[in-house]
Amino acid sequence: MLGSVGRTKTSDASYNWNGRRRGTAEFSLLQYTLKGRGQLRAGNREYSVTPGTAMLLHFPDDNQYWLPTDSTEWDFIYVCVHGREVSRLWRNIEHSLGPLAELPPSHMIVQCATNIVSSALANKITVAFRASALAYELIMSLSIEARQPRTHSQARAALDRVRHYAEQHLATPLTVAELAHEAGMSRYHFTRLFTVHAGLPPAAWLSEQRIKEAARLLRLTTVPLKEIAALCGFPNANYLSRVFRKHTGIPPAAYRRSGA
Repeated sequence: MLGSVGRTKTSDASYNWNGRRRGTAEFSLLQYTLKGRGQLRAGNREYSVTPGTAMLLHFPDDNQYWLPTDSTEWDFIYVCVHGREVSRLWRNIEHSLGPLAELPPSHMIVQCATNIVSSALANKITVAFRASALAYELIMSLSIEARQPRTHSQARAALDRVRHYAEQHLATPLTVAELAHEAGMSRYHFTRLFTVHAGLPPAAWLSEQRIKEAARLLRLTTVPLKEIAALCGFPNANYLSRVFRKHTGIPPAAYRRSGA
């Protein structure tokens, strides 16, 4: 379940949180830095927390983070989650990714956390079911990343760039060959690395992103299905309906009426 969520920009020299002094209730924290710099201690190691990094911490534990004296500000988003199963999964996540993970803004984890914070600040999380679904999505994104073999940093950056490019061009009939070209790789090499990195082959991942965007438009707008199909890269409304039903189990019209 989601706990506290938000965005903070601090320049207060007294900003300092100690993981041993945050009560006895267990919870976990993802804190992603947008601007400025913070300092983190996890056990006996210290880290400089810079833009593009995410702190992955659980409490209570031997950790501490603060605004160092040589930093003028620290601007970040944060999401707290709690629950027995969350605590179990989070230990595995932190063991694999460490207390501080480098994640580009286009990464699925950052996008998920950003969506949670934006939804909360816009007062769109009004029921417990919605809060649980968002928390589950974040934990699954982290778990998927934690299970991936560590690949070369440049290759990972190229793959993240391709993912961001595809997400911005869903209305375009993209092919795997075009995505491989965008990554500067052969189609075979790209497909193999992308599958390891994203957990799905490129074509399946692209189809999933189209369905997610269609679901978002159905949920939040009154745009006709024909236009949604065009915006999401489907040839027509009938084809979108077939694919949408295959992925979700219900047709688009029923999904829109349900307010899911």
